[in-house]
Amino acid sequence: MLLADMGADVLKIEEPGKGDYIRWTPPLVGEFSASHIALNRNKRSMTLNLKSHEGRGLFLDLAETCDVVIESFRPGVLERLGVGWSTLRERNGRLIYCAISGYGQDGPRAKAAGHDANYIGYAGVAAITGSEDGPPVLPGVQIGDLAGGGMGAVIAILAALHRRERTGTGDLCDVSMMDGAMSWLTIHAASFVAAGIEPQREQMHLSGAYPCYRIYPAADGYLTVGALEPQFWSALCAAIDREDLAGDAFAAGDRRDAVIADLSELFSTRTRAEWMDTFQGLDVCVGPVNGFQEALSDPQARAREMAFEADVPGAGTWTHIGDPMKFASSDRSTSLRLPPPKMGEHTVEVLEALGRSGPDIAALQASGAV
Repeated sequence: MLLADMGADVLKIEEPGKGDYIRWTPPLVGEFSASHIALNRNKRSMTLNLKSHEGRGLFLDLAETCDVVIESFRPGVLERLGVGWSTLRERNGRLIYCAISGYGQDGPRAKAAGHDANYIGYAGVAAITGSEDGPPVLPGVQIGDLAGGGMGAVIAILAALHRRERTGTGDLCDVSMMDGAMSWLTIHAASFVAAGIEPQREQMHLSGAYPCYRIYPAADGYLTVGALEPQFWSALCAAIDREDLAGDAFAAGDRRDAVIADLSELFSTRTRAEWMDTFQGLDVCVGPVNGFQEALSDPQARAREMAFEADVPGAGTWTHIGDPMKFASSDRSTSLRLPPPKMGEHTVEVLEALGRSGPDIAALQASGAV
C-alpha cells in the first residue's frame, strides 16, 4: 500500500474462489472487511491459480512485464511451484524480487511458522516492553509485521530499484520480520555491550527510567512527558510551580521513585485539557495520550492528511489513515486513487493487457486458472 500510495501500479494476486483471507476478517462494513479497506487502497486485484499450468504461465508472463514481485510465503514455496526467484530472474533480468518472511530465507528457523508475537519475542523486543513490576506485554501495533515486513520491504525495494538504475540488473530482497524488529535494538544492544547490563522494562533512558520522560496519569487519562533537555524540564517545573524539582530530571533510586510519585499525584488533579491549557505556548514537551477518536481528529494529523475521508464504493464514506511520505512534487489530496478492489476485479483487464482474447479468457476462467 505504501508503494501504491507513492504511485506504483500494484497488482494483488489472489487465489480464485478464496482470495486474501483478510477480506473476510471482521468487522465487516457493507460488502468489505474493514481490514481489507485499510490495507488495499490504490491496488488492482487479479485472481490466479499458481497450482495450475496455465496460471503459472500467466504469472511468468506478468513477471516479464513488471518491475517488482513481492511474496510472503515461507521460503521455498514459490520455487516448488516453479515461479521462484531463480526462474523469474531468467525471464526478466531487471526484476526486483522481494520475499517477506518471518525469519528470512536462510538460518535454522527459516521455514518455521510464526507471527509477530514470536518475531518480537525472539528479537528481544517483547522482553523490554511493559511496566517494571509486570510481565512483558505485546505492543499495541505489530512491530515485526509493519516495520520489519512492510516498511522494511519498501526500503529494500526502493534501494534495489535505485541500484538497478546504475547496474541494469535486478536483485532479491530478503526481508525478515524478526530481523526488522531486531534492527530497532541498536542503541539497546550498544549499551548492553558497553556496560554488560541487561535492559529492563521501564529502566531504560526512553522507557520510563527518569522522571523527565514518562507517562503520567491525569484526571481523565494520561499525559506524555518528554522533557529530556534541561531547558524543557526547567520550563515544565516552572509551569507546574515545582521549581524545587529542577534538579531531579534524571533522579535515581529512592529519589526517582519519590519524584515520580509526587508528579503522578500532581498531574492527577487536573484533566488533560486543563494541563494542555497551562502549557499552551511553552516548550515543555508534554502532550496527551490520545484515544483513537482523538488521534483521528487531531489537528496536526488532519493538516497533514494522516486522517482523511474518502468514499469506498459499497462501504460509504470512510476515514483512511494517510501516507506518511510527503513530497513537494505530489498532491497530498490524491492519496486515494483507486478504492480497495473487489476480488479479481481487474483480472480481465490484466489478461487483455497481456494480449489474451475473449475466447482465451473464457477458457482460462472455465479451467480455474484465473
